[in-house]
Amino acid sequence: MARIDYSQLIIEKLIIHDIPKHKKDEEGSPYYSENESTITDGLRLFFQDKVKSALNSDQAFKVCFRDETTSSVPTCVRDLLESDNVFIQSSKDIATNLFNFQKGSNSAGILLIIKGVITSNHVCVILKLERDNGAQLVLDQTTRTFNVAEVRDLMLTNKTKVFKVALIVDRNAFSVDYDGILMDYQINIKDKKGTNSFFLDFMGCFPYNDPKIATKNFYNHTREFIDSIPDVLTRAKYVQDLNSYLQMNQNTISPREFANNYLVCTEHKNQYELFLTSKNFAFETYTKDNTLVNSHVEKILLQFENGISIVGSNGSLEGKVNLQRDEQTDICTATIESRIKKIK
Repeated sequence: MARIDYSQLIIEKLIIHDIPKHKKDEEGSPYYSENESTITDGLRLFFQDKVKSALNSDQAFKVCFRDETTSSVPTCVRDLLESDNVFIQSSKDIATNLFNFQKGSNSAGILLIIKGVITSNHVCVILKLERDNGAQLVLDQTTRTFNVAEVRDLMLTNKTKVFKVALIVDRNAFSVDYDGILMDYQINIKDKKGTNSFFLDFMGCFPYNDPKIATKNFYNHTREFIDSIPDVLTRAKYVQDLNSYLQMNQNTISPREFANNYLVCTEHKNQYELFLTSKNFAFETYTKDNTLVNSHVEKILLQFENGISIVGSNGSLEGKVNLQRDEQTDICTATIESRIKKIK
């Protein structure tokens, strides 16, 4: 897996929009720049250093776009990365999205949308400053832009409290399995319960998980859910389905895909989603790495109370053992139709 060298960020374009404080669902809109900001070499270096410093901090973490989100940011950023012609309009759409996501408790903000390059590949940076209400930007009526030097000056004083920044890339261009890196001083990535935030929701993102850990957590949580189902034959089916699903020739896993393809009823699907939510495991698509679960998914063991056990290779008994249960006695009958290979 390639590594993105954020230290090589070079800013090409920058635009600023002012996001006023407002109540949820209150009429209004951001104060938009109509053109890109004029940026000197000194200002370019200033903002490049600020972004690099934030992304190299201990509080920065990788993120992935959600499969389903009400945020328009993922679409806007993809459009912006693919074309220079939509930079201004896409930045306005992102500003509108931020305005609509903000509630009365959110501070007024200054939004910077940046298009740059890292080793010749385009990236997008979204930087939000939370400012004091008294720190107003003035729109230049001639250029119809906010002055980037004025924003720099605010960042050098106490007029801005904290800032949040996300750098988004094209996965294919950088050969990575995540969409970018995000830094928010109000998120503690080491605290699992602290990774939900307004900025993450606005970005339409969730924290990236190491594929080995994500796959292990998916397996463990799903097995725990399966083990809670009362009917033993349904449990046996689901365990085999889980093992087969993880051994499929594909690079990703998705709880939603597993639920839709294997869980037999709507009740189980809804219960499964609620269960994973209670475990803080997002109902999203993850990169698969079976390293930590291979020993589990490559076999299945049925133990009967009479001391007999049946072991299946490849994690499934399907087509090899026929299981039937007497609902009155709860006694299961296992029928094996095969030649005997060896007696030990």
